[in-house]
Amino acid sequence: MKKKAIALLSGGLDSTLALKIVLDLGFEVIGLNMKTPFCTCDGKGGVCYSSKFSQEFGIKLVRIFGGEDYLEIVKNPKHGYGRNLNPCIDCRIYLFKKAKELMEKEGAVFIFTGEVLGERPMSQRLDAMKLIEKESGLKGKVLRPLSAKLLEPTLPEKEGIVDRSALLNLQGRSR
Repeated sequence: MKKKAIALLSGGLDSTLALKIVLDLGFEVIGLNMKTPFCTCDGKGGVCYSSKFSQEFGIKLVRIFGGEDYLEIVKNPKHGYGRNLNPCIDCRIYLFKKAKELMEKEGAVFIFTGEVLGERPMSQRLDAMKLIEKESGLKGKVLRPLSAKLLEPTLPEKEGIVDRSALLNLQGRSR
């Protein structure tokens, strides 16, 4: 029986590449995509790329809606706003908490993202990544396959569940 992992799947290039890497490692993957009042994560022409890629890769996709509880975070972010009033650290903590709930429900061993160290100035800095993991209750259980070799090994890597040699060392916006 394959071990399960939860993908934070936006449908963008980075989350799709991370998905491919984890699938190639032999995991059963369940995708998680969040729709909000601000971003439906639907691409041009109303196409939801997370749905499209989940179908192409043959994975289950769970779509959640950030409703009133999400809007409250946007109104009063504990960690402040980024550019254009974007409360991205708090929003990431919210999403990671939802991923943790799904991970526990599905019996998955970790979650993973398409985050690239240094790509986004507020949420993809090392200190922010650590804070988000800690506050979401996922410390050591978040794999970032695209930048993993630049980060401390996760619990699944330390336990031999994930082959670290198959992971990448991408960094920054020029990736």
